[in-house]
Amino acid sequence: MRLDAKGRELFDLKATAEEFAACLERQCDWVAAVPDSVYRRVLPALTEWHLAPRENHAVGMAFGARLGGKRPAILMQNSGLGLSIDALLGTFSLYQQGILVVVSDRGALPWEEIQHQEWGRITLPLLAAAEIETVSFDKEGLPGLERAAKLAEEGKIVALLVERGNINE
Repeated sequence: MRLDAKGRELFDLKATAEEFAACLERQCDWVAAVPDSVYRRVLPALTEWHLAPRENHAVGMAFGARLGGKRPAILMQNSGLGLSIDALLGTFSLYQQGILVVVSDRGALPWEEIQHQEWGRITLPLLAAAEIETVSFDKEGLPGLERAAKLAEEGKIVALLVERGNINE
């Protein structure tokens, strides 16, 4: 753990936004995102990305990209999982296609807003219940991103969990 400029605890920095974006683009050639403050420096560092108004829309867009031969990734906040799990299971799982879902794990820190804390508590159990494989960016860093992308290429739905502070915001 480390402290931010306001003296609040953050998880350890694992990669700069530029390093994260470059690694993501080496693994995936199509990215959709629902903007989140965790990604505010990652998104401008990407060569190209597609804005989705809602997480389930990002899933539909990414599924089309996968069927078109792309290696897609989706960036979302953990609160978007509730909206997107049905879409993930009804497309990627049903058709045995893989997808990398980068999930900012909001609510794990005590100073985060109350609505984020609820999602911080249920994110891992929700992913487990949906049988979505998880990889911890906090534990594995950029090699974890690479491993998660490889699992997606093998046909799995994979969530890469990114904690507050793992990427410079």
